[in-house]
Amino acid sequence: MNLGFDAKRAFHNASGLGNYSRFVIRTLAENFPESSYLLFNPKGSDKWELNTHESIQEVLPPKNAWRSYWRSFQGSKKVTEFNLDVYHGLSNELPFGIASSKANKVVTIHDLIFKRFPELYQAPDRFIYDKKFKHAVSVANTVVAVSETTKQDIMTFYDIPEEKIKVIYQGCNPLFYQLSSEENLNLTREKYNLPKDFIICVGTIEERKNGLQILKALVNCNIDIPIVFVGRPTKYKELILCEIAEHNQLKNRVIFIENANNEELKELYQLAQISLYPSIFEGFGIPVLESIAAGTPVITNKAGCFKEAGGEAAFYVNPNNSEEFGEAIKLLTENAEILNRLKLAATNHLENFKEAELAAQLISIYKQA
Repeated sequence: MNLGFDAKRAFHNASGLGNYSRFVIRTLAENFPESSYLLFNPKGSDKWELNTHESIQEVLPPKNAWRSYWRSFQGSKKVTEFNLDVYHGLSNELPFGIASSKANKVVTIHDLIFKRFPELYQAPDRFIYDKKFKHAVSVANTVVAVSETTKQDIMTFYDIPEEKIKVIYQGCNPLFYQLSSEENLNLTREKYNLPKDFIICVGTIEERKNGLQILKALVNCNIDIPIVFVGRPTKYKELILCEIAEHNQLKNRVIFIENANNEELKELYQLAQISLYPSIFEGFGIPVLESIAAGTPVITNKAGCFKEAGGEAAFYVNPNNSEEFGEAIKLLTENAEILNRLKLAATNHLENFKEAELAAQLISIYKQA
């Protein structure tokens, strides 16, 4: 099969949609090398090397082409020019005008957070997202949802019939399954000047990720353990800094790391006692899975999609209840029996994310007429 992908995020996004796009492309190419994978990239970039298999080909727009137009409006032309059997929009979009093409049209929808929590988005952004998402789910032959939670939102907000939606989970980078050497762990600890014991929170430092609740839980339950935030900061970080300034027990106990690569991120997970992911809402919550794969139990939100990401291997709380959240942190940092129970559950849970099986599910969709 000739498979075409909107690969903008794969080449240009470091996390989130970029990680998913790279995961899909790599996993498919490794498990089904007989197909051709054409990655449509509107702008050249050397940030990520994706041409790692003979079956993968990067396709850039013609010289002097308007890149945004080429990406968003010339899908049918790409289908014809490259004789595509499938066009897969990996990040919530399909090109306008592609509805009449002969290709099997597939789109992955990651979340509809802008619908659930409109107050977190500017009005122009909500308008654009809504237009793109609505078009994509309408013209697609199959809509891939990254979780049952996202599937239900697609049905609710866009009235898409259930039979048109297929839930296929995202796996995490195989790197996170690999145990790091003591030498590498120590090098990472020294590089970031980390204490012997700490807890970790991975993700963009923004309102939806809810990092402020971690500090409130530590203060309200009088927990004296350093917290390491790993992720890109936004203006929300100012609220966290204000909270630190108000409480002496937090001073010199909160560490921020912005630009850790995947190897270092894996080691940060492995160095931490536990990880915390108190996000209000996600489409899936890949840091939950990454932490479990790295062998570090995680506390996360008991609502929404997080039980799909964590299964029996995660500990669930209402993260906005600082007392409940704080008691959970105490429990997992002090009770070895519960910690070991979660680690043992990880083996069975990770069976749900075998790459070969996830790739086979996608190929099955691609083969549908």
